[in-house]
Amino acid sequence: MEWLLVAAPLLAEVRNIRRVRARVPTCVYIPARGRDEPLSHTSRYAVVVRDPDDDCREAACVKTPAAGKAAAVEYAVNNARCEYVALFDSDVYFTPEDAERLAAAAGSDGVATSYRVVVGRSFWGWVAAAASDFGYVLMGLYRFVWGGAFAGRRDVLAKVVQGASGAVSDDMYATARAKALRVPIRFTYLKLISPPPADSPRPLFKWLLRQYATAAKLGPPAVKIGLAATAMWLATWAIYPQTLLIYAAAGYIRRKALGAPAPPIYIPAAVVAYLYTLAATALAFFTKEVEWRGRKIKLVTTPQKERNTETPPQRVAEKFLKLPIHFNPAARSSAVQSARL
Repeated sequence: MEWLLVAAPLLAEVRNIRRVRARVPTCVYIPARGRDEPLSHTSRYAVVVRDPDDDCREAACVKTPAAGKAAAVEYAVNNARCEYVALFDSDVYFTPEDAERLAAAAGSDGVATSYRVVVGRSFWGWVAAAASDFGYVLMGLYRFVWGGAFAGRRDVLAKVVQGASGAVSDDMYATARAKALRVPIRFTYLKLISPPPADSPRPLFKWLLRQYATAAKLGPPAVKIGLAATAMWLATWAIYPQTLLIYAAAGYIRRKALGAPAPPIYIPAAVVAYLYTLAATALAFFTKEVEWRGRKIKLVTTPQKERNTETPPQRVAEKFLKLPIHFNPAARSSAVQSARL
């Protein structure tokens, strides 16, 4: 049993390895709120989808009739004019080639997802990076749709995100739908660089707790059971500290393989990240409310409806459907189609 506890991070990593060389023409959308740093780069070859009360500053930008990321995701997928669609978070750097590879990994019947590589700017930023990297292990142990990067055929995605507009978590909603519909969830490695979600101890823990509490409260049964097992598994690391060393080394090697920054400070930061992750997974099941972008969100089983969810006026829908989008030829891949909503 000891060897299994120690080797589990590596076994999970092996399951994640899947080479995808094909690329398919893809329309790319970024559900956004605010002005995340990567947007100045990624908005050049994607359509930015914003809330009705948010300002559009990007050349390729449209507004949805309903607020919330999940609503933006559902609306974009339902009205896309491409066979393959990719969606990325506004706080990750990606390229047109990333979108094409992600779509190709989905195949004709599945949903493909990847995961971010957080790059720190301070010690606590690297703690956030090491804590975020645990998502790769979880992805290997149990496939889930990470809302920060997923793609697939438009008709398949439309089924997976159907009814998501009122969901608190687009990740858990899409995961539950995909499992219920028996839609395969496929993972592929991409170099999706992201700034740290927090650079100080308290905001960092609040971010981690929000991630795990959302999964514990809103995820499908298998996710909840898996998270409880993960909390117990992490507790055993205190008995078998070599597991932590293997996890830290695996994260360091993974970053090097992806060509992402991996300074020596990553190793000690991983130790602190372990303690934070253990505490967050243990408290996740007792957390009833989380904070996100200044808003208090109650974690209830029945998805809460966002404001402004009534049927939009016909003129708004027509504008959304007919707006032509032109990409900057210098910034786009030749295989990425011009997107039309």
